[in-house]
Amino acid sequence: MRIAVVDDLKQDRDHLKSCIEEFFSAKSSDAFSLESFESAEAFLPEFSADKYDLVFLDICMDEMNGIELAKELRAADTRLMIIFQTTAREYAFDAFPIHPFDYLIKPCRQDEMSAVLEEAMRVLDAGDPVITVIASRAEYEVPLRSLIAAVSSGHSTELVLTNKQSLTAAETFRNVSEKIRDDKRFLLINRGIMVNMDYVLSQKDGVMHMKDGSSYPIKINGRASVLSAFSQYMISKVDNRG
Repeated sequence: MRIAVVDDLKQDRDHLKSCIEEFFSAKSSDAFSLESFESAEAFLPEFSADKYDLVFLDICMDEMNGIELAKELRAADTRLMIIFQTTAREYAFDAFPIHPFDYLIKPCRQDEMSAVLEEAMRVLDAGDPVITVIASRAEYEVPLRSLIAAVSSGHSTELVLTNKQSLTAAETFRNVSEKIRDDKRFLLINRGIMVNMDYVLSQKDGVMHMKDGSSYPIKINGRASVLSAFSQYMISKVDNRG
């Protein structure tokens, strides 16, 4: 789960981070990433559609407040789960048109945070497929929303993940690609390279540049068909959001 916290008060940011970390620690899980920001202005340059699953927003912040920020986030990412935080319940009505996932009163209790995160995990798991791979002699479940790219590496396959980590699957690229090829987000751009188009930042001079900073070459023979498929996918995303 990819989480961001936006709050102009350090003690509130730290409290939220502590509650979130406690939740995953109790589950003995490190399947999350967590970033914090001191203002809407600091967060916006780092934000892009599909980069985060869940964002905690303080409503009362200097300059751009949480509701104004949420409107911009929602316009860019209709699936983003937004949770508002404030000390004043009367702001709930103003936040309602943005369709927040939840609304917490400061300071939130651990049980409240746990309930929110449990529900968020349920929604994410229900809404996105998972593949199972063998790595380090153990089975791992990899949500496809967290998979940036699959790259052949000899008889293994390197899975590049959104939490700035990678997983070496003890399976051939052919086996892994069979598991994900029917998901419309994934595109075979070269022999042994399949990328999640939701994480493509740009394509230039025959190279796909990804949002995590990685880049992958597009095959020369058949490049036009790859770029056409990518363009059609991006157009379909815009149409769906409209």
